[in-house]
Amino acid sequence: MTKKIQKLLFCCVLIVCAWPVQANDGGMWLLALLKKYNAAELRSMGLNLPVDALSGEKEGSLSEAVVNFGSGCTGAMISPEGLIITNYHCSYSAIQQLDNPSMDIWNKGYWAKDNRGELPVSGLSVTINKKILDISGEVKKQQQSTASLKDALAQVENRYRKFWPGYKVIVRSYLNNSLFVLFLQLEYNDVRMVGLVPKPVAKFGGETDNWMWPRHSGDFAYFRVYAGKNGKPAAYQATNIPLKAATWLKISTKGYKEGDFAMSMGYPSQSDRHATGAQVWEKVNVMNPPMIAVRKQALDLLDEEMSASERIRMLYAEKAASMANYYKNAVGMNQWAEKLQIIPKKQQFEQDWMKWAGNKGGQWQQYTSLPKKIDAGIRENAPYQRSLTYYTECFSSTCDMIRYVNGFGKSFINMGKPTDSRWKDNRRNAVYYYQRFDPATDKRITKAMMSLLLDSVPASMLPVVYEQNQLSSHAAIDRYVNKVFERSIFADSSKLFKWMVSPHSRLEDDPGFQLAMSIDDKQKVIFREAIDRAGVISRDVIAYKSTLSDYSGNAWYPDADRTIRLSYGKIASLQTDGMVKPYYTTLSGLIAKADPVKKDFYLHPKLEAIWKEKDFESYGKDGDMPVCFIAEGDVTGGNSGSPMMNGDGELIGLVFDCNWESMTREFNFEKDLHRVICADIRYLLLLTDKFSGSQRITKEIFSGSHMKNNTTQH
Repeated sequence: MTKKIQKLLFCCVLIVCAWPVQANDGGMWLLALLKKYNAAELRSMGLNLPVDALSGEKEGSLSEAVVNFGSGCTGAMISPEGLIITNYHCSYSAIQQLDNPSMDIWNKGYWAKDNRGELPVSGLSVTINKKILDISGEVKKQQQSTASLKDALAQVENRYRKFWPGYKVIVRSYLNNSLFVLFLQLEYNDVRMVGLVPKPVAKFGGETDNWMWPRHSGDFAYFRVYAGKNGKPAAYQATNIPLKAATWLKISTKGYKEGDFAMSMGYPSQSDRHATGAQVWEKVNVMNPPMIAVRKQALDLLDEEMSASERIRMLYAEKAASMANYYKNAVGMNQWAEKLQIIPKKQQFEQDWMKWAGNKGGQWQQYTSLPKKIDAGIRENAPYQRSLTYYTECFSSTCDMIRYVNGFGKSFINMGKPTDSRWKDNRRNAVYYYQRFDPATDKRITKAMMSLLLDSVPASMLPVVYEQNQLSSHAAIDRYVNKVFERSIFADSSKLFKWMVSPHSRLEDDPGFQLAMSIDDKQKVIFREAIDRAGVISRDVIAYKSTLSDYSGNAWYPDADRTIRLSYGKIASLQTDGMVKPYYTTLSGLIAKADPVKKDFYLHPKLEAIWKEKDFESYGKDGDMPVCFIAEGDVTGGNSGSPMMNGDGELIGLVFDCNWESMTREFNFEKDLHRVICADIRYLLLLTDKFSGSQRITKEIFSGSHMKNNTTQH
């Protein structure tokens, strides 16, 4: 149920997100359109390369060195031997997979002494765009001899697949199917961890400083892409070799100053810049409050458990960090939506648009009622959407036993004998899943989530298990959950494995199975109600947005959709609330912020020693060490790990966050307030040398910078 809901909701989002936005409203620019819309501005702002060097149309484009890292981050190829730099926080899953008490990667970091020490990460992939092409002409020509657009696209895609065997061929359409962009990609599934610093260094400031500026984080990690001996993508084998990269980014240690041109390239996940006022209202008043309530309670419990046990901390560090990130984002979005009056501004835009549509008359007249219809539909759907969000947050994201049973429980019915493949798959899956959470901690969280659901949704939207077991109070829920975890075979893996060998009871009679199925059944009912209404709203939103390119009449970029984009601006300080916050931070600022009492500001002894000895190698500036900087730019989730480059296309920093003032960036862009927070590459190189104990990595990086590179041939 969980995966189906997430997939359907994601599809609904995609339907309405890829619509044009005006050029003066930020920019997550499609590389295929840079020549048409951005070339002159890029040159005037400080780009010293031809636009062809960015666009992906020709071989050796910078876009080939900017990779899609995993399922939700960006990385940069920085050597001809497949070395990638990305964010530390993009490495949480890999760390959790590889860590153990003897290694203690969270506290000690990890550095491979040679290629043999680079650790393979199961399930991690890196995708490289080899070509990015505007194929609108081909598609339109094919349409002339094809019955439908769908058939035309299929035939064009098939031609490219035949011509580029082994490549992923992806075509995205924009602007009411008038623009089609082709992405030819190679996906590499042998990716290995090379090196990263201890978490207190990478995430100095922790959740306290998350989304804030000034920052002092060394948020980076190194990985390496491996390929088969023929250089092509291959599943992990010990005999695989480092990828011989055709294109990689050069590193600049020259630094920057305020007003310098800067650009980032990455894979932003989602934005909705032309959302109506009603859609923003729904996000702020219907969807964010459940997320905030659920995650606040779960995070408080996890913090208690992780503080008391190192084992629990290792199990839940990734989950807690992810939950905290989106929790604080939702809090900030609600605060800044009110402060910036986003909803009234959207409503005023709609009023102006309705006047325009009304004055055009004719067929345009039919569109003028759409904003009111959208608003009415969203408010009617609000009780269902709010309840669905509680279910998703409480049980599809938080309670691990319930998540497992809802995802895989039915597969244990008629699973066969231990010699059967289905039985073996179930056991293998259970071994993997149950080693990633603690049953006692999960029991405590389940009690809290079931109590929160009782307090937060109408009685008619509660699972039937509440009525059947008279769960009308927190005390009753506590007693009930205790019994479930005491009696259910799903309460821990040892019980489950014993039952699999010798089933002593019907699965349908198991209390854990009954609880999960009851939740799932009610969630499906609410989902169907919410999604049916959302479908009607979506059609009205699509109709409304289909008019906006005519209304705007300017250069545009489509909303983020996980395809590679360029954002650019200037290195710039931040003026907010009567204060001017400087455009960069230093190690001296980190030392001043360190606090032995507050765990988020723990000062690692090596950092303290570097500071005391002023041991900055060649990376320091004016007797100090630059740590982070900010720049104008339009990025969102998915841009983590994006390279920030200067006008020569050289890497000067690594994007790892946005500032607190930009929490509404899903819906709008405020040039004077929104900033991209980057880790200075000089600081990351210093940390690499000091914490790795050798110059293996930096020697590779700088030797690669002097080799012949396609990016320097333009």
